Amino acid sequence: MDIRELTDACIHCGFCLPACPTYQLYGAEADSPRGRIHLLRQVLDGVATAQQIGEHIDACLGCLACVPACPSGVRYEQIIEHARDVVDAARPPTDRRVRDALLALVPYPHRLAALRAPLRLGLTPPLARPLLAGLAPPVRRRVPLPAR
Repeated sequence: MDIRELTDACIHCGFCLPACPTYQLYGAEADSPRGRIHLLRQVLDGVATAQQIGEHIDACLGCLACVPACPSGVRYEQIIEHARDVVDAARPPTDRRVRDALLALVPYPHRLAALRAPLRLGLTPPLARPLLAGLAPPVRRRVPLPAR
């Protein structure tokens, strides 16, 4: 099915709004499923750029709580996947490399543990510098927890 057909299925009724955690958190239409669908349509129509909608697309948790709430049967999972591809393709190459590195590191506890040792010594591997800039708090000594 074409992406335009998928986005046309949304009738903008608003039933997805109470189901969407990012809409509940931010209260902004652009951070709701129907808002993201509208933003993607604007990119497809040439009214907006992928860079302009990127923040709202990235904010989607992908929980798909909106799907069962939709009376029109909108295939939001396919729409958000396409929107993420559009936004990712428009990112600068350095941003894509940093995101790829984070995705190769963060979901794997053993990889994070391997990075933790040099950080404890105050050493930052060259690969880790752009990843940790502004993301990680300063490394502190462990505080012993009281016994239960």
